[in-house]
Amino acid sequence: MHISNKIKQLRIENHLTQDQLAQKINVSRQSVLKWEAGTNYPNIENILALSEALNISIDELIKTDLKLENKLIIDSKARKYHLLVMLFLVSIIIYIGYWFLAHHILMMGFLISTVFMLFIELKVFFTGKLLEIF
Repeated sequence: MHISNKIKQLRIENHLTQDQLAQKINVSRQSVLKWEAGTNYPNIENILALSEALNISIDELIKTDLKLENKLIIDSKARKYHLLVMLFLVSIIIYIGYWFLAHHILMMGFLISTVFMLFIELKVFFTGKLLEIF
């Protein structure tokens, strides 16, 4: 059984409307609607909240949907790459600082763009969302 069917079935068994479930886990009703329709998947934080709200273990909720399992694995790997990118950006900032201290050359445009990219990476890493930055 796909997670979309599982969420809908468990929501009905718990006598919850889509609105009530959405309020319990702090998401929009449209998110619950998309999960139940199978057009979108919940992220790991929402899966944890769903398991608690619907009184089911995470294994029971996830294990039946191989597509979701693969998405979660890919998401966890993506977080590692965001960490590496952030480390790289910090090393560039250190490099710019070295040039300024040792040679009195300040690469202001390079510094601004690097700090901007670091800000974006931090935002994506902690929120998991790129589109809500701006």
